Amino acid sequence: MPEDDLALRFREGMEAYSRGDWDAAVADFDPDVEWHVHGSLMPGATTYHGHEGVKQFWATWAEAIDGMVLEIEECRSVGPERVLAVTRAHGKGAGSGAPVESGRFAQLVDFRDGRAVRVRLYGDVAYALKELRLSSPLPRHAPPDR
Repeated sequence: MPEDDLALRFREGMEAYSRGDWDAAVADFDPDVEWHVHGSLMPGATTYHGHEGVKQFWATWAEAIDGMVLEIEECRSVGPERVLAVTRAHGKGAGSGAPVESGRFAQLVDFRDGRAVRVRLYGDVAYALKELRLSSPLPRHAPPDR
């Protein structure tokens, strides 16, 4: 599957999430997907497993923020079977009704055979960019660091 198609599929999944259609949002996720929440996003961050685990994570956020909508600023392929999405979220405080808006955060998504197998959610885009540099192979023409 072309890399641009993977980015589009992930974007469409997150748009389905914003509409409240969580089943459609996970449709292109592997049934054993790992959804890892980085410590930069929330204390006690953990990894959720499978479609139900991802929905459990989303339900946790829904308890705090009513009507959460994702605004995807950028969603693009950053390597073979890897997508980076830079996103903001907004909604209303579940108890107060006050407007709530997040800062920019990142989702780094690994695909296999056209299905998302791992999503890493970072509270700061810089962490995702650092991860990309660490996990990407060196260009063939660049000598290794010494």
